[in-house]
This record gives sequence, structure tokens and C-alpha cells, in this order.
Amino acid sequence: MTVRVYLAAARLVAGPPQPGDLPAEWVFVHASDVPEVWVETESAAVPEPGRAVAFALARTMELGVERVTGTVERKVAKRPGRAGGRTTGPVPGR
Repeated sequence: MTVRVYLAAARLVAGPPQPGDLPAEWVFVHASDVPEVWVETESAAVPEPGRAVAFALARTMELGVERVTGTVERKVAKRPGRAGGRTTGPVPGR
């Protein structure tokens, strides 16, 4: 199951993955009036809110950023097919 992890004090970091990094399948930066950074992962090892966490990008993308670190602010389990969530397979009506 995919977990969306909202991060406080988030940093995008260059450098190779470190032991203990969780895989980050998706990384989002919402640069608005209230900026947010969140990561989506399939890992079941996401710590509880208030704990430090580090993620490594699941794929090399040559962005100059390979890791995301921060403090877990909150985490939300995502379900396939739910409004606003990703779905697997074809989209009905297309």
C-alpha cells in the first residue's frame, strides 16, 4: 500500500543513498503560500510523526537530488482507485 509522508524541515539532498534510507517512488514539492513537501513510498517502515526520516529516490533521474530528508509531520495511507489517488490499470471511459 502506498503511504504519503508529509515532511517538516524537508531537505532535498545530493549524494548517494545511505543505509537506512527508505525508497521514494514519488516526491512532491508544493511551492505555494503554504509550502509542502511530501514523499510517496511503498515501504512499511515509515516512522511515526515527529521522527526523522530519510528517503532515497527509487530511480536515478539526474536532477542533482538523490535523497529527501526531514521530520515526519503526518502520514496518510493511500488506496488505489480512491478519488485524488492513483489508480492501477486503465481509466474507465477512456
